[in-house]
Amino acid sequence: MASSRRPHPKASKEPPNTAARDAAEGRRFGWQTVVLPIFLGVWLILWSSQTLFDSGPDGRGHPRWQLFWGILFLPDEVLAGWFDGRISLQGIADRLRVVAIVSIVVLPAWLLGRQLLSRGVLRRHASVMELSLLGLAVGMALHATATLLLGLAGIVSHRMTMPLLAVVELAVAVWLGAIPSLKRSASFFATRRKVQAHGLAKLFASIAIVLVGLRCLLPATEFDVLEYHLGAPKQWYQEGRIGFSAENVYANMPMAAEMQTLSAMAWSGSLNIESDWWWGGLAGKATMFVYWGLSIGLTTCLMRRLIGGDLCWWLIAVSTSAVAMAEVTVLGLIEPAVACYLAASMLVLFLLRRRVATHPSACLWLGFLSGSAFACKYPALLFVCVPIGFLVVMRLTKQKVSFLRSLRCLAIFALGILTTAGPWIAKNAVLTGNPVYPLAASIFGARALTTDQVQQWEQAHAVPDRSVAALAEALNRVAFTWRSQDSLLIPLALIGLLSIRRSRVALVAAGLAIYSFAIWWLLTHHLERFLLPVMPIAIVLAGFGLRTVQQQLPRMLTSAMLGTAITANLVILAVSPTMGDPRLFVDTTQIRQEAIEAADSNRIPDHVLWVNQNLQDTGNRLLLVGDAGIFNYEVPIRYSTCFNTSLIATIARLPSEEQSSAFASRGITHVLVHWGEIHRYRSDGNYGFDPTITQSLLQQFVDNSILVPLPTGLDLAHVQVFRVRYDETQAGD
Repeated sequence: MASSRRPHPKASKEPPNTAARDAAEGRRFGWQTVVLPIFLGVWLILWSSQTLFDSGPDGRGHPRWQLFWGILFLPDEVLAGWFDGRISLQGIADRLRVVAIVSIVVLPAWLLGRQLLSRGVLRRHASVMELSLLGLAVGMALHATATLLLGLAGIVSHRMTMPLLAVVELAVAVWLGAIPSLKRSASFFATRRKVQAHGLAKLFASIAIVLVGLRCLLPATEFDVLEYHLGAPKQWYQEGRIGFSAENVYANMPMAAEMQTLSAMAWSGSLNIESDWWWGGLAGKATMFVYWGLSIGLTTCLMRRLIGGDLCWWLIAVSTSAVAMAEVTVLGLIEPAVACYLAASMLVLFLLRRRVATHPSACLWLGFLSGSAFACKYPALLFVCVPIGFLVVMRLTKQKVSFLRSLRCLAIFALGILTTAGPWIAKNAVLTGNPVYPLAASIFGARALTTDQVQQWEQAHAVPDRSVAALAEALNRVAFTWRSQDSLLIPLALIGLLSIRRSRVALVAAGLAIYSFAIWWLLTHHLERFLLPVMPIAIVLAGFGLRTVQQQLPRMLTSAMLGTAITANLVILAVSPTMGDPRLFVDTTQIRQEAIEAADSNRIPDHVLWVNQNLQDTGNRLLLVGDAGIFNYEVPIRYSTCFNTSLIATIARLPSEEQSSAFASRGITHVLVHWGEIHRYRSDGNYGFDPTITQSLLQQFVDNSILVPLPTGLDLAHVQVFRVRYDETQAGD
């Protein structure tokens, strides 16, 4: 076949950007030779002096350098968390189980996505590695869309659903020629010339990948993850369908990344794994590692064409050790998924930059990948879809395409976006009447949210102070004081700005970085991690910065400076308390038991443990008030986020003689009120909470003999548990 004789795509021939030209010029020593080491050294010192975490009753801050000293002089104490529990071969089996579930979810999707790309225009422009990585990104987007549709159809939890979906994905891939394609790919990887990479860079990259991978295999501890990134898929899986959630406003947003979690839970059920929702949730959290790897791998593929493969190993080491993206990955947040699709869009646009006007599939794939980011999170519309669409327009303008053909290309681009984002928009339009629920409530309405709740949502997500002083403080926070910032990515990206006069790609990346920060500053509520989806842009600039450093500094000095900064990042990845559960080698089965057995670990809050130990009898259903971190509860629950109406507030508005039967008709047997969380929400600068839910309201239920306080041994100032009092005739209503 002609495709089997296809030569390996060569690096970009753009004269300003070729690694060959830079190698021919050699190192050019000048003022940068003096300034760059000083700049990187001062940056590292300032970064090391910033607070990493607070501890103790006085909240005393601990700067980063204390962690470095600790691992030098007290390594046994610092690393003790890795081994804090039972360690046996069971732990290896536990982790292999999670890896197996992840593989079952993503491998059929990868084969399908790769074959779809291999049949189109990308086949002639992308390398085997690029096609493989892009295929995985495309396949996971298709798999997420299929899982959504199966969930809406109410069959996602059926034992045969996921196996049949995998069979369909594999069958289509084979029909498209997956088997001969895999043989050609295997032959290519077996015979390709090995890149002469710096051994130290490979070592650093390998350590970072292993550390992030091991941490991704540990249970979630982050509240947002427990509340909706894992909590919503758990609820859908146990209910057997995806629908409108009146309890969790977040569960009604686009959640394509969480579809991998739902799929993993369904696979766990198909494989008869005990606690299928828990092990599936852990596997779903681990899929963030796949997205993280794709975001870095796809961006590095782009930069390999611009700065060469040798230097790209240092870029991989810098990117994989970048603390902020690694942190959200191991915690289970979904920023890596959005970053993955931005990186994929950037790579495809670069590969097909001369084919945007002549090949309709080029715009279709760009829209598909941009829409896949939108399907993960609303802000991706501005952070991914708009800038990629603008770059498409710029390419069409540069190629002097006619107005009608430009409209045709943009229509195809929009169609690509709707392919993956459309089902989520349609779902909300049908279920709520608002395609972007709960946004734009004043235009489309907000089902199940009152006017006060809409106002509460808008105030909680309002743009803070936008003064010049606030801007300076935000820049300092993002660069230095943000505890998740790493030591190298930002300074290298700043050095990369020196390349904007010689490289069009660097100029575009700088423009995208400025645009992204402006959107973050002008339209978001200034959470630092909202910038992480555009990390591929920073990696591109950092790649150019690496090239400048390599050109200007002696090799030994370059390796020493990069190695020192990356080592500092690796220490944080290894032992920082900000990185979630530290027990890298403890049996996961033992960690799993902490939800139902008392343990020294504080991963499971005392009130959750009490509920799981005392309310697992058949027929119990718990109403949570204040607490929305639902994933670790082992009993049937009803709950609400701080933005949704609590069932207890609804019942409180009924006549007192109807309140008991209202609990009974909903099967509620117990009520847990988390005053600690309620007070936190009501504190200054927080989201707020329903003002009608007070101690006096609960006392009225007690005085009316509807709720009975239970002796739990918990701190009653923070958590109270009540039993609902009603007779059997009411329970049967």
